[in-house]
Amino acid sequence: MTAKENAPSISGTVSREGKPAGGVYVRLVGPSGEFVAEEYTKDDGAFTFHVTAGTWTIEARAAGAETAKESVDVSTGDATIQVDLQPA
Repeated sequence: MTAKENAPSISGTVSREGKPAGGVYVRLVGPSGEFVAEEYTKDDGAFTFHVTAGTWTIEARAAGAETAKESVDVSTGDATIQVDLQPA
């Protein structure tokens, strides 16, 4: 998706054992369950996706950790989330 000036965004941080987790694979899944985008977290665990209004799912995956899934509603504007990876 392209960034639009008035489009809502989902931003967040992925952590592991209480510390920011860089290099974590983060997927954006759309309201109807379709894969939309992916990126790796930065060294500080941060990620951002620009989206349209609706309820989206963030999936975070890393070696040695269970896949974390978070549902995010951006119908009223930007959302910020914290994703904590748990050991596999």
